[in-house]
Amino acid sequence: MSKRLIASMLFLLLAACSAALIVLPARWLIMALPAAWPVAIVDASGTVWSGAATIAIGAPGRRRTIADPLNWKVSLQGGPALTLTHSWLRNPLALKPSWSGVAISAQTLLIPVTVLGTLDARLAAIDPGGELSLSWPAMRLGRDDRPPGTLLLNAEWRSATSALTPVRPLGDYAFTLKQGSQDAIDLNLSSRQGPLILNGTGTAGRGGELRFNGTAQVDPAAGQEIHAALGELLAAIGPRRDNAATFRFP
Repeated sequence: MSKRLIASMLFLLLAACSAALIVLPARWLIMALPAAWPVAIVDASGTVWSGAATIAIGAPGRRRTIADPLNWKVSLQGGPALTLTHSWLRNPLALKPSWSGVAISAQTLLIPVTVLGTLDARLAAIDPGGELSLSWPAMRLGRDDRPPGTLLLNAEWRSATSALTPVRPLGDYAFTLKQGSQDAIDLNLSSRQGPLILNGTGTAGRGGELRFNGTAQVDPAAGQEIHAALGELLAAIGPRRDNAATFRFP
């Protein structure tokens, strides 16, 4: 068999594979995400190059389907890039893969606080309410070396509420992820204002290992009525120790 014939056959095979990929049904993506992830694709339409998907958020067994679809489009102009759009995203989210990793554009994500209840039974029991936003700077996931202390994610829970107490609002809180040492990620929970004080620290490893310990207590300056009204909520958060409820994940 001549080299020219082999080259022609390889070209035709590559062309056929490329054509198949272009029209590959988007529903194939349903099987792409690991079952243990807190995000799952329920249904999809279009192709893997341009389509829309109905997604569900939450731990397996607690997932809730989101009404608004997630739309995506793959572009090869100027290098491969994936653009995602959704009603929760303030702007389109761009992902650009390269040999050194995946570049992610800066973004702000506004999500219903009720989503927290799909992640853990303890959070579901609290039945949280309020406003929740997640924001992150432009970054590269992969080989990019970030110095310890670099901000990776900032989450803000504002005007927090719970169905277990009439006290409203409970306060405003911030949860940050920063680059730690030896590829670990440092987690920090802090209170900005309000009668319920939440604090906590932890780490997340590259392999997915999570360790987090926190406390919840009533502001010592709050009146007796506030202390009494927050008793059921503190009991649901965790066991009492030194006038504070303690909790941990996992």
